[in-house]
Amino acid sequence: MGDLLRAGFARLWRAPVFWLGVAFMGCWGGLVCYSAWEGSREGIVYFLGDLCRYHCIATVFLPPVFCALFLGTEYDHGTIRNKLVAGKTRPAVYLSSLVLSVTACLLMIAAYYLPVVCVGPFVTEGLGIAPGTLALIIGGELLMAAALCGLCTLGSMLISRKAILAVTLLLAVLAGLAVGATVEGRLEQPEYFQGLMMDASGELRDASDMENPDFLRGRERELYQFAADFLPTGQALLYNFNMIVHPRAMCLYSVLILTASTAGGVLAFRRKDLK
Repeated sequence: MGDLLRAGFARLWRAPVFWLGVAFMGCWGGLVCYSAWEGSREGIVYFLGDLCRYHCIATVFLPPVFCALFLGTEYDHGTIRNKLVAGKTRPAVYLSSLVLSVTACLLMIAAYYLPVVCVGPFVTEGLGIAPGTLALIIGGELLMAAALCGLCTLGSMLISRKAILAVTLLLAVLAGLAVGATVEGRLEQPEYFQGLMMDASGELRDASDMENPDFLRGRERELYQFAADFLPTGQALLYNFNMIVHPRAMCLYSVLILTASTAGGVLAFRRKDLK
């Protein structure tokens, strides 16, 4: 597998999609720092911990785009078949592709953190969060990205048509974000109505004592919270909007998704007919 990784990284350093991703995330980090500086001039207080989470929604698009454009070309160019003809095993081919996709996406995220770490302390008012908690959240964000890479690598190694792969991965991410937004919208419903409401007679009355029928309770709320914590796209929204309830459980779910997708992907790829 060492030869596969060396060849893969040599190709990665020459891949335009990788450097475009690095440039995009670096610019995104710079823009976030600039927005914090502009806000500080108007009296808005930003914390460095806030800046460390504003990349998450953009991050969910990195694995599908990278895997579709980088790994997807291996079927078109016959690279995978050549690797197997050269004596490489299918698990080694799959795992090397996974390592490449995870490493590439983590490097793109690191490009976001570079301006945040270098410039952020000068435009914010401290961390705003305990260092240990911030480290746990950043670790969870990276695990979330790795879990997405695992799922996208699975698709890349099983779908041999590049165009179909790209559409499938992007639609899956968009659908995941839509589901995550719907779930978290339900979780954010207040228990009681707020403000004034018009009753049947047309008069305004204080609604603060009226229960909201859309507020989730009991087992139903637990199921919605699990869905938000488990889905990588749901995690991205939770991290981005600072709605984290179970940070350690989210890290565990990401590890489980990465492990399960890798194990299932290796088994499925071993049986795939490469023609």
